[in-house]
Amino acid sequence: MKYLFLKICLFCLFLLLFTGCAIGVPQNRDEFVAMYSESGIFTAADHYTINQPAKAVIADVKEYSQKCLNVQVYDSPNYALRETGGKTTYRPKIETVRKNVFSLSVQEEYNDHHISGSPKDGLFTLVAEITPAGKGKTKLDIYHPRGSKTADPLKDWAEGKKGSCPNLRRGY
Repeated sequence: MKYLFLKICLFCLFLLLFTGCAIGVPQNRDEFVAMYSESGIFTAADHYTINQPAKAVIADVKEYSQKCLNVQVYDSPNYALRETGGKTTYRPKIETVRKNVFSLSVQEEYNDHHISGSPKDGLFTLVAEITPAGKGKTKLDIYHPRGSKTADPLKDWAEGKKGSCPNLRRGY
């Protein structure tokens, strides 16, 4: 049963990659947000109100991105799934995108190889927008592929619950 589930997951991943290649991949954070703004089968858009001032949330998100997302992960080959091993480089970037709107975007590059049609620093895999939402509150919008390992920990860190970093290795 476990292998059937894995085969289905791999098939779905193949379909996602195939359709992504056919329709193109987002080239910047705005295109990624537009593509992921509505939750779908493979996409998620999470919207939260955090009971902390925006400055505190931004500081916590910066700490999370530097501690947990500014990393390289090495995976060994998985012969059972016919996966080659390799290195994944995560590149977080925090910037001001509009007045009072801050953004964390994460791009991934695999084995230091540029994928044809992808942006310069790798594929976008998460964008979070942080906006002040009144006295002592902050709006946090997270756009990511469904099943992302980085979105839930990001929310926890934004709320001040600085837990451990997510395991970014392949597999479940």
